[in-house]
Amino acid sequence: MGRNIRAGLVIAARILRQRIRDRSAILFAVVTPLGLALAFSILIPNDFSTFHTRFVIVDLDGGPFAARLIDGPFAGIEKAGVADVDVTGDEAAAIAELRAAKAGGVIVIPAGFSAAIASARPTEVRLLGGQFPASFQVARALVSRFASEAGATQLMIAAAVDGGAPDPTVVSAAVAAMAAPAPVTTIADEPPSRQAGRSTFYAAAMAVMFVFFATQYGALAIHSDRQSGTLARLLAAPIAPGAILFGAALASLVLGLVAMTVLWAVTTFLVGASWGAPALVALLIVCAVIAATGLSMLVATLARTPQQAGALIAMIALSMAAIGGVFLPLSQAPATIVTLSQVTPHAWFLRGIDTLADRGATLADVLPSVVVLLGMGLAAGAVGLVRARRTLVAR
Repeated sequence: MGRNIRAGLVIAARILRQRIRDRSAILFAVVTPLGLALAFSILIPNDFSTFHTRFVIVDLDGGPFAARLIDGPFAGIEKAGVADVDVTGDEAAAIAELRAAKAGGVIVIPAGFSAAIASARPTEVRLLGGQFPASFQVARALVSRFASEAGATQLMIAAAVDGGAPDPTVVSAAVAAMAAPAPVTTIADEPPSRQAGRSTFYAAAMAVMFVFFATQYGALAIHSDRQSGTLARLLAAPIAPGAILFGAALASLVLGLVAMTVLWAVTTFLVGASWGAPALVALLIVCAVIAATGLSMLVATLARTPQQAGALIAMIALSMAAIGGVFLPLSQAPATIVTLSQVTPHAWFLRGIDTLADRGATLADVLPSVVVLLGMGLAAGAVGLVRARRTLVAR
């Protein structure tokens, strides 16, 4: 037993030396994912939870109800840091800014707007959208809400004047009523954020995608040894097939752990990625590496050559990455993709990282990801090792 373990350690060390010499593991498991994580962090603006835009309001009215629209809903979102709001009387200049993508929307308040509301007559507000549809939707929601309030105000004025000319006192009271707090207050108990920021997401996403390229080398080594004749010599020696498989699996685990740990450390210092509590992150990384090792071992047994095995592992790893939310957060994906993602280790690892965005997260919170990742790795690895052992014994 001890001899087989020592033989497995020697085989693992040999595989690791080979990959360090040819630099393939360093390139595919560390350099490439690190470069992509840094590029995504720099090129994609803002965290996913952040929205900011700019509105230009063209006030051609100057009346009290126009002021209420500006100082009410639009001032509110400006105070909340959601948007910058500028007011101008030059419609042409505002449209020019919209076309130059310097504004997310233009709101045009026509002349006579306040007088129309005060007289209970219909009026309009023009909304102009540009290159940012989300900004246009926000502006439309704010103006629609104001329109509902204005309609209620017109009814109040109409009832007060009973068809006569509007009394300035009634109009002032109507404006004050619109500015008063709403009769119904919404109390929102918002849960803590559980979505990783931009830098953290892409660092973790690239790490879990490319860990499959790191863990494949143990399985590929068996195919390479078969082609070179090394495997036949190992089997002829007093070495059990299990020792050969143990060495290959151990090499995969070491490469995967080193690759993900380096990415964790480097992205934390270079781009400020916040993966979460170190102990829980380390647990997630270990489980993700086990999952990748098990799946790589299983997939490699379906091929006959190292070239076939490498291509097959890459194809499956990239397919699972696309479904598992590596390129786009699952919070922004269609429901079908979210459902399919549950069969991928990528989705469960990223789910765990999102959970750790809450600083109060505990082991119980990430336990579902830990259990699923371990289950995937151990189940796939067991099948892969049985298939690989049968192949070795048969030869």
